[in-house]
Amino acid sequence: MGKLNFRKNSVVLMVAVSIAAFISSCGETTDKMVKGKTYKTQGWMDDDTFRVTALGAPSPNAQGMVKRKTQAREAALTMAQKLVVEKMIGAEIKGASAVKDGESAGVVVTKEFQGMIKGGSIVEETFDEEDNCEVVYEIHAKGLKKKAQLEIDRIKEK
Repeated sequence: MGKLNFRKNSVVLMVAVSIAAFISSCGETTDKMVKGKTYKTQGWMDDDTFRVTALGAPSPNAQGMVKRKTQAREAALTMAQKLVVEKMIGAEIKGASAVKDGESAGVVVTKEFQGMIKGGSIVEETFDEEDNCEVVYEIHAKGLKKKAQLEIDRIKEK
């Protein structure tokens, strides 16, 4: 393993933030309030519908409102699809660390996930003043929860 050039404190902070973000994203549901109306934005809505909420940002170099909003929306959509796979099927987290001369030479954490998204759609999207986008993404299919469980069982058998 080659020498890793990480500062000990920044690596520990990065790992802690990643773990905290992962733990906080594992909840089943999130309530959202828009104009006095509260509704569920994440998790199983019923046995046929699964929803996630995701954020996306444009490139810092993007010029023009249309380009910035398009990039942010695409980033949010991609993140939503990733979240669906992670939340429905799961993700495998692996870690590695190195020590050289009694000091930490670095920590690496990776996350692997795999799945296919079919039939999803954005049911709500909003933009802020910096053209960042938040989407509520939903997959709806007859018997979706049962199909997801069958996929989880198939993966566990491997």
